[in-house]
Amino acid sequence: MVRKLATSFLAALLCVVLPAALWAGDRKTQNAAFLASGTRTAATSQSTGFEVSAYHEGQILVDVTAEGGTSTLDITVQTSHDNSTYFDHTSLTQITATGQYRQAITNFGKYVRLEYTVGGTSFTFAVTGVFKN
Repeated sequence: MVRKLATSFLAALLCVVLPAALWAGDRKTQNAAFLASGTRTAATSQSTGFEVSAYHEGQILVDVTAEGGTSTLDITVQTSHDNSTYFDHTSLTQITATGQYRQAITNFGKYVRLEYTVGGTSFTFAVTGVFKN
């Protein structure tokens, strides 16, 4: 009886664990270079839009390497259904110093882009998105 229960438990465990392990290996990722590293002065601008409809979640990674004077950097993730009309999705916490920053996003549309505003003098930064299904 104990042996039969152990065998049944092992079979049930394999039915749950094995498909999950196989599925995890099929996860696909896409990197989106929203903004290459560069110095940007006081202005508002947007990145190019990237199609991310095949993905369910993402990370926005901001690498700030220099700040000129006392400046601020505001970044907003925007989403679109047609890569033309964009709507605000998520705003990152305002950046005021060098460092690395990350924002997780989900429930985005077919296209994603970034809008950024540099206040003050300048920031040198790059922004990459990593999306996975």
